[in-house]
Amino acid sequence: MNKQRGIALIAVLLLVALMVIIGTEVMFRQDRYFARTQSLVDWDQRYQYAMAAEVLALRVLNDDLEQDRNHTVLTDDCVNDFWAVELPPTPYENAWLTASVQDLQGRFNINSLVQLKGEEFVRHEGAQRRLVYLLENLLNEPAKAQLLASELGDWLDSNNLIDDPQGAEDADYRWRRTPNMPVAHESELRALKSFTAQEFSEVEFWGLFAALPVGSKVNVNTAAPLVLNAYFADTVGLEGTAFVLEQRAEGAIEDLSVLFASGPFAALEEEQVSALLELFTVRTDYFQVMVEVRTNEHTQRVATRIQRLENGQVNVYSRQVVPRLRPMEPACNPFYSNDLNAEGSGVDG
Repeated sequence: MNKQRGIALIAVLLLVALMVIIGTEVMFRQDRYFARTQSLVDWDQRYQYAMAAEVLALRVLNDDLEQDRNHTVLTDDCVNDFWAVELPPTPYENAWLTASVQDLQGRFNINSLVQLKGEEFVRHEGAQRRLVYLLENLLNEPAKAQLLASELGDWLDSNNLIDDPQGAEDADYRWRRTPNMPVAHESELRALKSFTAQEFSEVEFWGLFAALPVGSKVNVNTAAPLVLNAYFADTVGLEGTAFVLEQRAEGAIEDLSVLFASGPFAALEEEQVSALLELFTVRTDYFQVMVEVRTNEHTQRVATRIQRLENGQVNVYSRQVVPRLRPMEPACNPFYSNDLNAEGSGVDG
């Protein structure tokens, strides 16, 4: 009898233990599902806040274009335009929003290394020389500038031939293939055979590059001094960059013909001036809207790239939820007022 009671007691204890285990598991899973759901709701809320800020930025870009139309001159610069104003941390309901707009045509377009001829993309030697000049002033190892520029040329052109000894095509890559066409984002520089994560002395230098359609021009009003140096290297050099910066300090440059007939540009031949007119513009079609939303201990950053046509049509062509690896980029170009870069070939690291 006592033996049966002992067995019954053990069975009851096992049953209670089993119920406790099941109850604990149910409560654990319920808590985990609740935390996951709350996290998704918070993420979606931050994303919707970012979309609201993006809509506001689009409206500002449209207002800026309308103002330019009223003044009969379509220009974009980093001083007077509506969009070139940074939104400081601003409270909105239970979040803090920060936003800025960058001019992508103030950067070096890596897709300019090729040009469309017929149905194929062929290397543009002039653009490659400009990229080499720019990289020499950015890389920790300037000697690698020509190597990376050659590899990028082979990465973009339509053929599968190595066009110079320092290039690289499909056979040189183990886990990937060259796209043989313009790329969608400047981060594809990282895919090049000889590129390493430590190439640039500062991560902010990524703000000097963009991946825009082939044929996109550089906005002379917003271009970073280092980019201007690269474009003027084979004509007027640093003197030309200094002259452009002087003109920008007085207000937006409205007429390229007047600019390239003045100062050091006046000594250029007609053919050289025509070539510069093909490379530059005074207005911008491509922008980046960067929004950061902070709620409690969580932060989310969204980078949206926009095409604003001259007729006022605005198209979002890419949107990224980007990691918060560095401070927000300021309005316009992060190197717009970096006088040190304009005066010399070095970079203030």
